[in-house]
Amino acid sequence: MSGRASNLAVVALLSVACPGAGSRPADDEGTFQRVLAGALPAKTALAQIARSSGFPIVTARGYIFAVADGGQGPYVLTSPNAAFADASLRSEQGVAWALIPVASPEGAQYRFLTRFHDPVIDPLARRFVYLSGEEIGLVQSSAAHLEKWAGVGDATVPPRALRVWVPAQQPTHFLYAHDGQNLFNPRAAFGGWQLQAAAGPSTLVIGIDNNGADRIGEYTHVADVIGGQTVGGQGDAYTDFLEKTVRPLIESHYGKPKRSGVMGSSLGGVIAYDQLLRHPASWDFVASLSGTMGWGSIDETTHNPTLIELFAKLPACPAATLYLDSGGGPNGGCIDSDGDGIRDDNKFATDNFCENVQLAESLRAIGCGPRLTYKWTPDAKHNEGSWRDRAPAIFQLFELL
Repeated sequence: MSGRASNLAVVALLSVACPGAGSRPADDEGTFQRVLAGALPAKTALAQIARSSGFPIVTARGYIFAVADGGQGPYVLTSPNAAFADASLRSEQGVAWALIPVASPEGAQYRFLTRFHDPVIDPLARRFVYLSGEEIGLVQSSAAHLEKWAGVGDATVPPRALRVWVPAQQPTHFLYAHDGQNLFNPRAAFGGWQLQAAAGPSTLVIGIDNNGADRIGEYTHVADVIGGQTVGGQGDAYTDFLEKTVRPLIESHYGKPKRSGVMGSSLGGVIAYDQLLRHPASWDFVASLSGTMGWGSIDETTHNPTLIELFAKLPACPAATLYLDSGGGPNGGCIDSDGDGIRDDNKFATDNFCENVQLAESLRAIGCGPRLTYKWTPDAKHNEGSWRDRAPAIFQLFELL
């Protein structure tokens, strides 16, 4: 049988196996069939499926598992928790794939192995679990679990993953959180935030991965000078990306929430509060942990508007409930030796303590006092472990709304 005929036979098999079956959209099956027929490039098709329902694709006769063929085949599909027997994948049209029946798909784990027995994590798995710090795909899960949306970007913000904690109950509260890579993985730096342990049974948590090398640019509303270099100031594009791309995608899939919130730490706290400034009607809750609230005026030769000043200029407090905190401490006092109006010139005042105190004062001055929770955890460090310890109180505050 020729290669073309073989491909058509496979398409016919899938067509018989998938007569509009399962909980997945038929378009995903049709998209994959077009790859095998040579009618659609594998890269394009895999990206489309990732933005639709992800892998594996459910059919009446099993699940379609697939991964881009990187030339290290033959590939093997394996289950770390022995939910099904190992299966060889066939490689064609740029993908390695198999149609596999899984008798007990609930909680079944999977990943791929190359011919060298090196593990390959499915980057397009919709559901996943962390196993020894690695993302392992899940075939199905009706319990609380993690999901991933790969390659989400817009015209100005580069694509990145969204990592979503899906609660056990129908979600009513959606909390968007920056630095998605650090939020759920117990093997992330300092153990990560592990927000899945802090979230209530009806809170959906959406972790938005940062952009790595350009994290400073995306998480800051103005430029500043660090180490003699001018950096930052692309925050407007990022806040619009969250408002106009991320939120519509999430709400189209998981429904409209009763309450929406946004949170972040360090520079992530800066962009969370800037989100409120730029889209005040969209948010019920904003939280910052150890936010770098003096950004714009860190270097003594530069002064761009800080969030401290921008909030102070508002005629009234936005309607959201606000959370603000830091660790560290004053260690000699909060001083403004360079006269720029920001009390951030004591290098021994750690964890942005002074800047957060000053922002809390600005918020109270515009009437935010009744809706502002400000906390200081003396000597707490500027890292994920400290933020993990403070996260449960943030969720409790949000979930009461």
